[in-house]
Amino acid sequence: MLGDITNNGTAVMDDETARLRRLVDLSPAAIVETNACGLVRFANPRWYEMRGDDGVDTTSQRLQDLLTPVSMQAYQDAVVALQSGVPVVVVDLSLTRKDGAPVHVSASVTMLADATGAFAGLAANFTDITERVIAERKLQASETRLRQILDNTVALVGIMRPDGTLIEANQPALATAGLTRDDVIGKKFWDCFWWNHNTATMAELEAAITRAAQGETLRYDAYIRMVNDVIIPIDFMLSPVLDENGNVELLVPSGFDISDRKRSEEQLAFVMREVNHRSKNMLAVVQSILRQMKSDDIAQFVHDFSARLRALSACQDLLVNAPNDSPNILDLIEAQLSHFAILDSSRLHLSGPALAITSESAQNLGMAIYELATNASKYGAMSREKGRISITWAVENDVFQLVWQESDGPEVTKPSGSGFGTVVLQDMLSMALNATTTIAYDPDGVRWSLDCPMSAIT
Repeated sequence: MLGDITNNGTAVMDDETARLRRLVDLSPAAIVETNACGLVRFANPRWYEMRGDDGVDTTSQRLQDLLTPVSMQAYQDAVVALQSGVPVVVVDLSLTRKDGAPVHVSASVTMLADATGAFAGLAANFTDITERVIAERKLQASETRLRQILDNTVALVGIMRPDGTLIEANQPALATAGLTRDDVIGKKFWDCFWWNHNTATMAELEAAITRAAQGETLRYDAYIRMVNDVIIPIDFMLSPVLDENGNVELLVPSGFDISDRKRSEEQLAFVMREVNHRSKNMLAVVQSILRQMKSDDIAQFVHDFSARLRALSACQDLLVNAPNDSPNILDLIEAQLSHFAILDSSRLHLSGPALAITSESAQNLGMAIYELATNASKYGAMSREKGRISITWAVENDVFQLVWQESDGPEVTKPSGSGFGTVVLQDMLSMALNATTTIAYDPDGVRWSLDCPMSAIT
């Protein structure tokens, strides 16, 4: 009876052992058992398949020698944890296949103890996660490339949820504002440093995000804050990203610095205002010339009027080409005298400091020089070969002084009447430049002088 029981018990044990062995052999996970020295003393078929051993026995090898070098530290840490009392350690490792290729596995490792409870080895099962690891690495590489692209673009780019919570910002956006990711990630976009300098700007952005969250793409010029509280204009866009069902999953805010464009627009507007102002001023001068000139001789009138228009045109050319619309007074004088071919240095003396003057003062002084030169060519010093002209200017006690002096010309007598030239040299300059002018008809040559505040000239 006892033998029967014993025999029956042995048969049951053999059946269970066989059943367990079949389960181990058919397991989709690789199962390995080691001794205390780490030598593999049992491995199921899946282990050999995973390593590409074609059934070659590995029980003479240490488990740690079958790992890739990068997994060695993780494996050793797991052994230490088990020896310290941790019942099970789950760790990601890499095995080296027979052909040298790595196999990425998730290992669940348990300590084996002997009868005294001492460390006797390890039992581990390995699940192949190579495809997952490769997919994760590809995703990580893709994200890294995307990050590099975003961080190397001149645009300010971010990613946020439809409710306006910022979840990503590229490096240019952070650097130009002196921010870190911790300063902005997780915040509502309109509450971030770039936007919270102005409540109206914040409200406009929040309203735009609400519309973008409904699938609308928005673009407008906005003003954001940068390092040192500098406010710059940007061309701002909000683009919705849709999921496979057509719902808004993310929003992508982006912006380009348009400071140069804004400056160009402002400069163009300024130029247009200046052109408008100058055109009106020019028309007023032309109308004044027409009203003041006598018209007894039509042919002479046309000649004189045309000559004065050419003088005005020369002044305008000088203004257009002058830096900052402020010509040098020497260039102005030479431009007006060039109409009379009297720039011979032996007969003309010009002296004075370099002085940039305003466009309006240039126009008025230009007309005065032209009228003086016209009179000198017809009746004064330039009507004779030996005649000379001296033009000097100076600044003293914040007063601009200019003197026109003729010499060695025909004997001068004061004219019996006054014409357009007298109006220019006296009345117009007095009003335009708050100037005091004097004209003396000395026998040796005409002398004309002008005194006015520097503020009227520069």
